[in-house]
Amino acid sequence: MEELKTAMRTEEKVFSYIEKYQMIPEKSHVIVGISGGADSVCLLKLLKEYKKLQEFQLCAVHVNHHIRGEEAIRDEEFSKEVCQRLEVPFSVFHYHVPEIARERKISLEEAGRELRREAFKKAIEDIESSGKKIIALAHHENDNAETILHNLLRGSGAAGLGGIRPVSGENGEYIRPLLFLKRAEIEEYLRIQGISWITDSTNEETEYTRNKIRHQIIPVMEEINPRAVTCIGRAAENMWKIEEYLQEQTDILYGKYVKKIGDMFCIKKECFLEKEIMQSYLIMRVLEEASKGKKNITAAHIEAVRGLFKGRTGASVSLAWGVTASQVYGDVHIQNKKVEEVGIYTLEWEVFPYEKQQIPEKTYTKWFDYDKINSSLSVRHRLQGDYLVINQKGGRKKLKDYLIDCKIPRQERDKLTLLADGSHILWVVGYRISESYKVTSQTKQILKVQVKGVEENE
Repeated sequence: MEELKTAMRTEEKVFSYIEKYQMIPEKSHVIVGISGGADSVCLLKLLKEYKKLQEFQLCAVHVNHHIRGEEAIRDEEFSKEVCQRLEVPFSVFHYHVPEIARERKISLEEAGRELRREAFKKAIEDIESSGKKIIALAHHENDNAETILHNLLRGSGAAGLGGIRPVSGENGEYIRPLLFLKRAEIEEYLRIQGISWITDSTNEETEYTRNKIRHQIIPVMEEINPRAVTCIGRAAENMWKIEEYLQEQTDILYGKYVKKIGDMFCIKKECFLEKEIMQSYLIMRVLEEASKGKKNITAAHIEAVRGLFKGRTGASVSLAWGVTASQVYGDVHIQNKKVEEVGIYTLEWEVFPYEKQQIPEKTYTKWFDYDKINSSLSVRHRLQGDYLVINQKGGRKKLKDYLIDCKIPRQERDKLTLLADGSHILWVVGYRISESYKVTSQTKQILKVQVKGVEENE
């Protein structure tokens, strides 16, 4: 009887945790990543029970990495049997991780992580459902503590010390209902339910950093404080709340100090007056965008950019991922060397001081007053509401009317490449530019935009 009460308490805790973070809306479709280990088997069982309280679809996905030979085959067969007993639809994805890791030039661990994500994405794409599609992962309190300690040893900031989040992903598609349960609670629940599980032999190998933390460091911490794992989790929760606040402040500063033009980002010199930590967060945000989400952005990269604020005009640093940073009149420009391609033309960008140079009269190269650009520019085809400023008094003309006046055939109008600031068209490529952005005697900086691959005479 006491064991039954223990199992019920575990279920109640998990169900309350799901509801606290609104993990599973009604009529969702939940995919459980199942390995055959205690954690994923427990998660599948608990979600099967939760279906009695909430209407949603449930299925399971297993990924065979083809790393551990017969043991990998055993894991797949066991996972399939568990799903059959629980009457949960099961699917499996096969990846030869060692081979793919060599091809991608990454570690086995990183390759395995990437391929699991790819498998989940494919599984989601195969689901025909109007409800929210969710991936449930079996991370628990011990996993979280190990992650936090691992990140601490690597010198991580607030984000890393915040550990694993209960809900993550752009749309909250990744959920972790067991995140507050200890490993011992999970195994006890399965034992009471009469459900077996299998163990990955590599979990016991201490040459892996995480396993050293699991088997050597955490046991010592629990000798000092038996509730060490729980305390680490609580500290992490406070830390990721701090991280969320800092990210919100970064959003505000981004709108205040950052101007984006194609693949080039300008951080205004006034940013240097903010607190050092906020400078770092803003630079990190820009580097993430400029590098297309590349990982391994370090404190050294951030400090290199911060150093440019104090440097001379023209000073520059190369930051890897094809990204460079340079100082221009106190501002810092961060640019991805890769050009932006949209539609017919590929456009290249350059910003430099205006020293009364002669403005080139070219069809496919144009100069603009950089400081008159207040928001992000885009390269696109025409949209309803587009307009040009056609005289120095600010007179506007609908883009449609301008194209008609130019006698551009209707079938060609939608193919034109446009440089736009919202609905305001700076340049109809191959034709005219807006009067609003023309270079004047007061211009300090030039934005040069040219079509790649077109040779023109002066």
